[in-house]
Amino acid sequence: MQSQSSWTIRQTRSSDQALISSLLTNASHKHLHFDWLNVLDLLDEAPFLIAINKERPVACLACQPDPPQVAWIRLFAALKDVPKYPVWGRLWKAAAESAVKLGASQAVALATMDWFIPFLKESGFQETNEVIFFKWDGDPLPNIPESGIELRKMALEDLPAVALVDQSAFDPVWALSLRSLRTAYRLSSLATVISQEDQIIAYQMSTSSALGAHIARLAVHPDLQGMGCGRELIANTLHDFSQRGLEQVTVNTQADNLRSQHLYLSLGFRPTGQRFFLFETKLT
Repeated sequence: MQSQSSWTIRQTRSSDQALISSLLTNASHKHLHFDWLNVLDLLDEAPFLIAINKERPVACLACQPDPPQVAWIRLFAALKDVPKYPVWGRLWKAAAESAVKLGASQAVALATMDWFIPFLKESGFQETNEVIFFKWDGDPLPNIPESGIELRKMALEDLPAVALVDQSAFDPVWALSLRSLRTAYRLSSLATVISQEDQIIAYQMSTSSALGAHIARLAVHPDLQGMGCGRELIANTLHDFSQRGLEQVTVNTQADNLRSQHLYLSLGFRPTGQRFFLFETKLT
C-alpha cells in the first residue's frame, strides 16, 4: 500500500498522453463521462491532474469547466494498489481549487458506476437528478407532421446559431459549448435544423452504428416550444434511420424533463429501465 506522502500531484500536459493512456488501460477504478470531447485531447487544459508515485502514474482526475461556470467530472481513474479515497481526496481538493480560479461555480458528475457514488458523497456532492433512457424498436413509424416549417440538414456554418438555441433551451449544467457542438456535429450521422424566417429555432444531432442509432441531442428554443418542432425533428430522424435499415433508436433525457418524456412516449419510445444519477456540489 502506498503512502499518501509519496504522491506528487501536478497538472498534465500533452506530452503525458502515453502516461494517461497506460493508466486508463490498467486502472481498476475508472469513471469516464459520456462526452463529445475526447479526454485525451484535454491534457493541456486545467484542471487535469495526475498523481505520481516514484515516476509512476497512479491516479488522475479531470474536470475542465465547459461551459465556463460548470466543471463536469470527465475522468477519475486509479490503479488497484492505490488507496482510492485518499487519492481521490487529494486530487479533488486540488481540482476544485483550480476550477474555481477558472470561474466555475459548481461541479457536476454523472455516476455511471455505483462504486463512484460514495466518492462523490464523501466530497459533498448531492444527488439532484437522474438521466433515464428510452428505446424505439422500429414499429410503428410515426407520421411526419405537416407543419409548414422548414426542416433541413444542418451545415457547419449553422453551429453558432445552434449553440444559441442550445444554451437558451437548457440550464447551464446541461448546455453545450460551441466547441462541444462542433465535435458533436463532426461525429453525428444525422444532424437537422428547423428554421423560421431564416432563424434556426430547433435542432437535433444523432449518431449511428451497425447496432442502431442514438438521438444524442434535441433542443427547441423555449419561446417556440409547443409548435411541434421537436416532434417533427424526431419523426424525421426515425424515418431516416429506418430507411437505412436501423430499427433500434435510443435516447436519454432528464427525469424531471416531463415534456421530453411525453414527446418520446407519444412517438413510440419505451423506457429501458436504465438510469444514471446526477450529482452536484457548489464550488467556493
